[in-house]
Amino acid sequence: MKNKKTSNNTRHRRDMFLRTVLAVFTAARWFGIPTYGGSMALYWAIVLLIMLIGIEVAAIWKLIRALTGVANYAYGSTSALIGRLSGSIFYGNAVLSLILCWRAVNTWKKLSVNWLRVETKGLLLSPDARIKRRITFVVSFIILCAIVEHTLSMISATGLDCPPEEYFERYILSSHGFLLHTWEYTLWLAIPIFILSKSATILWNFQDLIIIVISMGLTSRYRRLNSFVEHVVRYEKRDENTNKLGTEFYYQLNVWRSIREAFAQQSALVRQVDEELGVLFLLSNLNNLYFICLQLYQGIRKVDGVLINRIYYFYSLGWLLLRACTVVLAAADVNLYSKRALPFLFSCPSSAYNIEIHRLKNQLTHDNIALSAMGFFYLDRQKLLQVAAAIVKYELILIQYDK
Repeated sequence: MKNKKTSNNTRHRRDMFLRTVLAVFTAARWFGIPTYGGSMALYWAIVLLIMLIGIEVAAIWKLIRALTGVANYAYGSTSALIGRLSGSIFYGNAVLSLILCWRAVNTWKKLSVNWLRVETKGLLLSPDARIKRRITFVVSFIILCAIVEHTLSMISATGLDCPPEEYFERYILSSHGFLLHTWEYTLWLAIPIFILSKSATILWNFQDLIIIVISMGLTSRYRRLNSFVEHVVRYEKRDENTNKLGTEFYYQLNVWRSIREAFAQQSALVRQVDEELGVLFLLSNLNNLYFICLQLYQGIRKVDGVLINRIYYFYSLGWLLLRACTVVLAAADVNLYSKRALPFLFSCPSSAYNIEIHRLKNQLTHDNIALSAMGFFYLDRQKLLQVAAAIVKYELILIQYDK
């Protein structure tokens, strides 16, 4: 009875990552991801999607009018044109993010079954006791930083001297000037726009959060596999001068075969995640790259001298850079830790060397395990440096030619 209770407790700890991710995805029903919600969550998701599509169509229509010269009023300057383009991209990302996050959470039902099978079949590793705390910290940190950033954006849009009775109108006209003008403002338009802007901001952060959390889970499994390999190699070094009998050699061979199969199963799981979520990876990275360049461009051109605007600009840029880097680094850790067992294998004593170790070395050396954006590029640490270099070149060109 005691052994059964211990086994159930171990299983509970082993799938703690899946339980934590399930809790995150269940909470997503409040902002339009209805997979783990009821019928009301589904209705809200459909309504939200229709409204986001509507505001995106309106934003694109305003942009087309500005580009063709039909809109010949004052809001036709270069900065206004950039504002219209940014607004269209922001809400376009919201539409795609809602669709892709909805699809990703639906896909998670199938992925989680395979994930649990990898954890519980074959080589059984000690569960990661800290994975829940790490994910909780990451989720809480992203929520807190996003709230602070959005609060500063609202204060920056209206100023500190805005009368309370004028706050709502001033905020909508300032933040959505690409969509509404003073003569077009009505409360019946402002309220849904206000709700949609908050939903779009949440979805933008949530799409990055999905990538970070799932990457953490994949990296955790690789970290435990590498620790197990290190432990086995240490055991092999300790007994390298001991002559192994037939039974001992057979047991040793089976252990290494189980390790190799566990790595193969893990690489198959990474490829499945990459296949199912590659579109989301691409959307997240392109969107973050665009808005980083936009923020830097606006900072080069002009940052309003008001203190709150300066605070918002630098905080917003810092938060955007931090989140984009965290997405890439979290995904890149999968590639990094997939190779971490190789040094241990190369240090394995020759007396313990066998065909399974040789196969595992070839498997880890030649098998490129990495998350990608639909195969267009792989998310590794070198990619982060390449993107940073491209942004620096872009900004240097702007500094040289901007008037």
